[in-house]
Amino acid sequence: MSIAEIFLFFYNIVCCANLFSKIYHRNEEVDVLMKQVIEFVNEPKEIYIEAHIADIHFGVIDPQVQYQILNEQFLVPLMNMNTLDIVSVNGDLFDHKFMANSDAVMYASYFVNQLIQICRSKRATLILISGTGSHDADQLKMFAPYLSDPSIDMRLIINNVSFQFVKGKKILCVPELYGYGQEYYNSFLNDQGVYDACYMHGTFAGAIAGKNVPDLNADREPVFKIEDFTLCQGPIIAGHNHVFSRYKNDFYYSGSPIRWRFGEEEEKGFIILLHKPRLRQYLIHFEPIKSFRYDTVNLDYMLNDDPRHIIDYIASLKSQGIDFIRIKFTKSDLDKITLIKNYYRTRSDVKVESDYEQEKLQHQIDNLDQKYHQYDYLFDKSLSSEEILVRYINQSQGSDYWTVDTLRQFLHDIEKL
Repeated sequence: MSIAEIFLFFYNIVCCANLFSKIYHRNEEVDVLMKQVIEFVNEPKEIYIEAHIADIHFGVIDPQVQYQILNEQFLVPLMNMNTLDIVSVNGDLFDHKFMANSDAVMYASYFVNQLIQICRSKRATLILISGTGSHDADQLKMFAPYLSDPSIDMRLIINNVSFQFVKGKKILCVPELYGYGQEYYNSFLNDQGVYDACYMHGTFAGAIAGKNVPDLNADREPVFKIEDFTLCQGPIIAGHNHVFSRYKNDFYYSGSPIRWRFGEEEEKGFIILLHKPRLRQYLIHFEPIKSFRYDTVNLDYMLNDDPRHIIDYIASLKSQGIDFIRIKFTKSDLDKITLIKNYYRTRSDVKVESDYEQEKLQHQIDNLDQKYHQYDYLFDKSLSSEEILVRYINQSQGSDYWTVDTLRQFLHDIEKL
C-alpha cells in the first residue's frame, strides 16, 4: 500500500469525510496524526475501526432537532466510512421515561433504526448499553426484537455485565447497575482473564462531582478506579460524564454529542477508535459535533451604564452566533439588575443571574437545614422508638417532663382503664 493510498484510507475511514477539512490549517497536528495512522496501517495486524457515542438524552430538547444534528454529523459520516467494525452507544440514549407515542421515542427509534441500517451495510456490530436508571429507564428493551434479526449483529446490554466477543475481540460491557456489590464486579474484572477493551456507562472516581472515592459496594451506582481494570489490555470508553475527557491514561469519556445547557462549553462530539488488540495499541480521535452555543458573560463593568446600553450590548453578543447567553452580575445594584431581569423574563435564550440571588437562595437553604436539623434524631438508629417518641414530645411541648419511664408508666395506666 502506497503512502497516497494510506492517506486516502485514513481520510475515508477515520475522518468521517470531513476531519481534514476542519484541521487542514493545523499542519503540525495533521503531521503528527498522520504519522500515528501510518504506523497503524503499515502494521500487518488486524485493525478495528469503531465509533463510540453516549449521553444523547433524546427528549431533553426538541427530539427532531436532536435527530437532525445527529443525522448530519454522526450518521451520515458513519455511512461514508469505507470500513466500520463496531458502533457502541454507551448509555443514556433517552433523557427520562417517555410514553411510547412521544416524539422522543419516535426520533430515538429513527436514530437506532438508521444505525442498524448502517451496521447492516458495513457488517458492523451495534452495541447498545443501558445508562443511568432515571434516564434510559429500561427503554432500550424496545429494540430487543432486533436480537432475532439474522441480518444485524446487535448486542443489547441492559441488566447484566457481560463479555461480548466481536470478530475475535473480547469486550467487557458494563451498564449502570445499582447495589450489585464488589463481589459481583470482581467476578468480571478479575476472575475471567484478560480482555481487549471495556465499553460502559458509569462513574470513574474524580470524574463526576461528589464521586471522588472508589466504591464498588455503593448503594447507588458503583464508583470505579483504574486499578479495577488491570486485566483490560486496551481502552475503557464510557458514557456518563458529558465532557470528553481522559483519566489515568486509558479511561475515556466520549462526552455528550449535543450541548443543551450552561456549564458545558467544551466541544461536544463522539469518538472514533482505531484498535489493534494483538499489539495492545489503539488510537482515540475525538470528532466534534456543532450544535448550540451557550456562553456566560460577566457584565459587572457595565452596571454604571444606562440599562438600555446593557440590553443593546447583550443583543450585539447574541448577533455574534450565541444561541443562549447567561449574564452574570456579582456587584450589588438590585434595582438595575431587577429591571434587566424583567426585560428578559419571557426570553428563554437570555438568562440573568446575580450573586445576590444566590446568596438569598443559600440563606433560605441554610434556614431550612437549621429548621430540620433539630429532627435528626428521628433517623438515629442508636435510639429506641420510645426514646425517639419522648424526645419528640418534649421538643413539641417545650419541656423535659417526659422520660422513657414516665412514658411507660403512662402507657401502663392507660391499659388499666
